[in-house]
Amino acid sequence: MPRALITGIAGFAGPWLAAHLLGRGIECVGLSHGSANPSHPISLRGLRIHDVDIRDRAGLRQLLRAENPDFVYHLAAVSHVPTSRANPELTFDANVGGTFNLLENLRQLGSASRVVFVSSGNLYGQTESGEDGFTEDSPLEATSPYATSKLIGEQLALSYVRDFGLPIMIARPFNHTGPGQAPSFVCPEFARAIAAGAVGNCAVHLRTGLLEIRRDISDVRDVVRAYALLAERGRPGGIWNVCSGSTVSMADILRILAELAHVQVTTEPDPARVRPREILRSGGNRSKISRDLGWTPEIPLTRTLQDLLDYWIAQERGVPWPSTSGA
Repeated sequence: MPRALITGIAGFAGPWLAAHLLGRGIECVGLSHGSANPSHPISLRGLRIHDVDIRDRAGLRQLLRAENPDFVYHLAAVSHVPTSRANPELTFDANVGGTFNLLENLRQLGSASRVVFVSSGNLYGQTESGEDGFTEDSPLEATSPYATSKLIGEQLALSYVRDFGLPIMIARPFNHTGPGQAPSFVCPEFARAIAAGAVGNCAVHLRTGLLEIRRDISDVRDVVRAYALLAERGRPGGIWNVCSGSTVSMADILRILAELAHVQVTTEPDPARVRPREILRSGGNRSKISRDLGWTPEIPLTRTLQDLLDYWIAQERGVPWPSTSGA
């Protein structure tokens, strides 16, 4: 049975990826520095999870030697942009140093593991994407410690492909959401507030950032399917956007959630929630991954938002959300 190692397995996407891979007959082991989120709808119970800090090169090498994975999915990272601005030292230590530790250990061990490095659509920076969206050849402009760390990580990955022949594929996911995502991100923040209104049978008032901005938002279950395809069939050194190929405004996200919950929602602007150099439209073009691997999103946005809302309603009521345990 092939074996996959998922770094950052206890984060948002990690459990969904593990569930998807297990459903395909792939054994999963994980790396996580800290405990799993008990409220995540996908349980990691029964999986071998190593409590190793990605910054600990010796501990990471011991793990890699013991597990000898066929696939490595490198998800471990500081991934929240405001957090990266508040703590750039941690961001670069984890995202850059951790990536170097992983790749250098694989090189020194002579590993043949196929690696998916999860980068970010944030690399396209503070430029309007236009109707067609950013392609993988669009100019890059890192405008936060998080994006800068991912850009350096991509360069490290490409260097290890060119110089040492490691089979590394690079994914650039755009925004994705779903049950289990922390409410520090906008979709679950909205969904949690509206779920509380639905359970309490009351109206909801929100202080928000710019609601007219448009973002490319996918379902996490579609995104992890793309990661699996990249690991199995991607060309080493290739870069692929993982995105829906369309954009939606935050106002529409809020409206859809309110309509699904039958809750009245009012808003007022909060200047503290507006990021520096905010842009109105940031969307991706998914033509390359669809052409190369046949991947297309399968889960419509309305279903994603319904599942996200139902998850937070379950959290409000203290009951489990009925997960389908896979993509």
